[in-house]
Amino acid sequence: MNQPMSFVWNTEAASMAKKAGSTGGISETGAYEGIIASAIYTFGKDGSQSQALELSLDSNGAKANYLRINYIGKDGQQTFGMGLISAILWAAQVKNAQPEQIQTTEGTEWHCPALEGKKVGLFLQKVLYTKGDGSDGYKFEVRHVFQPGTRRTYAEYSENEPATAISALEQSMKDKDDRTPGNAQFSGGARQPAGANPYAQNHNAVPQSRLQQAASQHAQNIQNPPDFDDDIPFAPIGLPFPSHAIYAL
Repeated sequence: MNQPMSFVWNTEAASMAKKAGSTGGISETGAYEGIIASAIYTFGKDGSQSQALELSLDSNGAKANYLRINYIGKDGQQTFGMGLISAILWAAQVKNAQPEQIQTTEGTEWHCPALEGKKVGLFLQKVLYTKGDGSDGYKFEVRHVFQPGTRRTYAEYSENEPATAISALEQSMKDKDDRTPGNAQFSGGARQPAGANPYAQNHNAVPQSRLQQAASQHAQNIQNPPDFDDDIPFAPIGLPFPSHAIYAL
């Protein structure tokens, strides 16, 4: 005979209550506080010197994966992404983040263990895009970094100003639409599987600019539009890591 269980409110129950109603994945543009579940380096290929740090964020059970921050461009020069990395170091209270090579079932990966398990605040923008098969997908891009709890950015912290930047972004920033012109509306198109890597289809393809998209749409009246794939040209882990490491500015 089955015995019904009793229920107790305790620390474990409180942790589970925070996850109540969670769909398992972050799905909207907004500010999220959470734990960095993983921080993995990715590298360009075919002569590209680009480097990026790919984060996974766990915000009370809701997750956002493949948060790619490109901090070195194809030419080997630093990009604006280095500022985001530096802000993450500050928010996570990490002064020195060294790379570490990890063996996985899929091969060798370069991780940044100093960041893994640390709490940060990230403002994420949802980006709609067209996948290689013509269906709709979405990914997230890191637009700002803030201190968990206070919601202050580093600029606000350093100038001893109140936390206003993230609230302003919540009011003004909308989803970004990078889909191919003329494609099915996102609400009606096929969605990518949960946890699917939006960068995994074609690592050599380059996103079209708005001007290119407009020209492509105009050309539809004359001929079939060209194939479109907006995946960012990064390769899986495996190339040698350079001698430098990431330090807080």
